[in-house]
Amino acid sequence: MMSPPPDVTPGVRLRSPPLRSLLGRGGPPIIIGVAGDSGSGKSTYTNGLRRMLGDDIVGTIAMDGYHKEDRATRIVSGRSPLDPEMNHLALLREHLEALRRGETVGIPRYDHSSGTFLRPQPFRAPPILVLEGLHALYPEFAPLLDYTVFVDPARDIKWRWKIARDTQYRGHEVHPLAEEMRRRESAYRRWIEFQKTDANVVIKIHASKLAYLANHEYWGKPPADAYHMELIFQPMHAPLPNLRLSFNLARMLGEDPLPFALCVVPRSYWGRRANAIHLDGLMPARAVGVLQRQIMRFTGITIDPADLVGVRKHERMPAILFTQLLVTWPILEHVAYLLQSRIDAA
Repeated sequence: MMSPPPDVTPGVRLRSPPLRSLLGRGGPPIIIGVAGDSGSGKSTYTNGLRRMLGDDIVGTIAMDGYHKEDRATRIVSGRSPLDPEMNHLALLREHLEALRRGETVGIPRYDHSSGTFLRPQPFRAPPILVLEGLHALYPEFAPLLDYTVFVDPARDIKWRWKIARDTQYRGHEVHPLAEEMRRRESAYRRWIEFQKTDANVVIKIHASKLAYLANHEYWGKPPADAYHMELIFQPMHAPLPNLRLSFNLARMLGEDPLPFALCVVPRSYWGRRANAIHLDGLMPARAVGVLQRQIMRFTGITIDPADLVGVRKHERMPAILFTQLLVTWPILEHVAYLLQSRIDAA
């Protein structure tokens, strides 16, 4: 459960009031759009934000409930939920507008284990609302979104994650699922991928490149389940506070260094300026802890280790966890900037 942090590191000045308190002042919800293909890892980053702030502060609308057809109907019709015409996007826009006005709406729900729709659930927006789905960054939602994220894993990683998830948790069989995924690839290119061109941050996930960095003469084997993460950020409108990470140079030069890579590369992305942060391997736990504590000081919340129980294995990997935190930090700073702007304009 969430609770206020017991103390503050000397020399670190808290935002006054902490973000959690600021979010409790009311007003329309801050809406964050998280888009990507099915099985791309969208929920991994949504979960990271929720763990930082708590379920009473962050709520999620899963767009799967707005599909027009359930699984059995799609098998017969051959239509794909990646096609925007096969989703009630106009209804979703109406719901988002109503939620911004402080109204309660009935959110349609989809049960992935059975492939059927459930009864709509009454929903009132918390201070931060995450819109998560295939079409979350579509133009009709753009005026309502305060921050946007696109999750873009490499095809082989996405397929591996989706097959593992859908066979273990959603009742699918491997061979029909693999065939469906092959058919979906062109639909993804046509209807989903373009959303990344204007996202505030694009999270690209590749196979680890540690062996390549070692000129293919890596000692032993690269860490299992290590990934090369590329985070492409639009430059922030407001400057971020300083954040100093700690790395042990002595261990880097020792007999058994922890294999990781971290760099930032200014670049152009779809014709606009961007900063790309690259991470690979296993991030030092100390650096992960520093970033997590910085966020806790900023939000006024600490995380009970019990909140991490049940996290999927790939989320526990230090590089994945570090990426969660690295994405969450500028989102929270942007939220604070928006809230302060509202106060200043009042």
